[in-house]
Amino acid sequence: MMPQRGRGDIQEYYNLVRRWRRQCNDEGMSDEEFMELYSETLDSVSASIITPENSNFTRRKKYCTYLALSLAILLIAANYKVLYSSIACNLQDYIYPGLRLLRKFSIPIISLFPSLTGKQITKNNVDNPYDLKILLHFTISALYHETCLINNPFFAVADMDCWPCSTVNNVMEVHKPKPVSEQQSAPFVYKTDQEIVTPIKLKHFYMSKKHVFDKEAAKILTDNKFYSHPTEMILQQESGEKHTYVWEFNNMNVAKILRQLIPRPEIVPKFGQSTERYLIVDTSQEQLQIPDTECNFSFLLSLSGSRTIELNPAEECKHQCKSLKVELKPTYLLWYNWWYWRPIVQPTMGNATFIAHVGSYC
Repeated sequence: MMPQRGRGDIQEYYNLVRRWRRQCNDEGMSDEEFMELYSETLDSVSASIITPENSNFTRRKKYCTYLALSLAILLIAANYKVLYSSIACNLQDYIYPGLRLLRKFSIPIISLFPSLTGKQITKNNVDNPYDLKILLHFTISALYHETCLINNPFFAVADMDCWPCSTVNNVMEVHKPKPVSEQQSAPFVYKTDQEIVTPIKLKHFYMSKKHVFDKEAAKILTDNKFYSHPTEMILQQESGEKHTYVWEFNNMNVAKILRQLIPRPEIVPKFGQSTERYLIVDTSQEQLQIPDTECNFSFLLSLSGSRTIELNPAEECKHQCKSLKVELKPTYLLWYNWWYWRPIVQPTMGNATFIAHVGSYC
């Protein structure tokens, strides 16, 4: 049986609730509103009640959690190399199957949205011609030919042998060069048989092959900030705007067409030249970092205008090799080994437009 005191407490609580309910009804509150207020009051009272047992349990739970996390961090720090090697070795076997699986999953998505491939993006269904260049840049097929999607700025070769560039003190000019197919480290320049390519000639060449360029290479990096369309580049040049353009080509169709304007240099073998090429058009006379090439045997060919090129040693060889400078005149070609040298176009006080071609071979 319930003790008399407990029964009296319940009866008193019941009477208080009834009295409270009557007062609320007198003030115009309905029974539903009173029950909602009553439930909220019970919830707030229950949340505010903290028994010593609950407090001790919560404290012990936090202590155990912090202890487990501390032990896990200590174990990872003590066995970092072992864990890293184990994960890296085991992960290698799953990279290619994982990418194949991702490709199979992506095929139905691309089939449902053909615009992702850029095949349905044409001037007929895009009102603004400059919206066309943006759409072409953000298509999946545009990334297919890219050799590298994300560069690692912190990559460095451990224990790199820098003696090939440590003995180089200047950039020599050579005559009648032969194809360089062996390991070579010393950069050199020579005069080629390349014809001068002026901005007007480049414009006419683009207009004659406009349908191919707009389809295969419709994006030009402007001032290393945003992408422009080739037509936009031509209009900006004609209006006298000062910019630096880096036009990238990375497929065979454009490479074949580009050969009509820029024949293969003498030092480049018949086989092995990378399809990745660049055209640099500089009207701003600002400093410019030459893009990294796909192969280590690289060359910079001046099509028109002259600039001072500074060859800085690779980050791994800065303590042994020194920077070099050379004046790159029109139709002159600078050969360098990208493994050891990073060329930078220096600012100039002249007004001549600098047009250059960057290529490489393996």
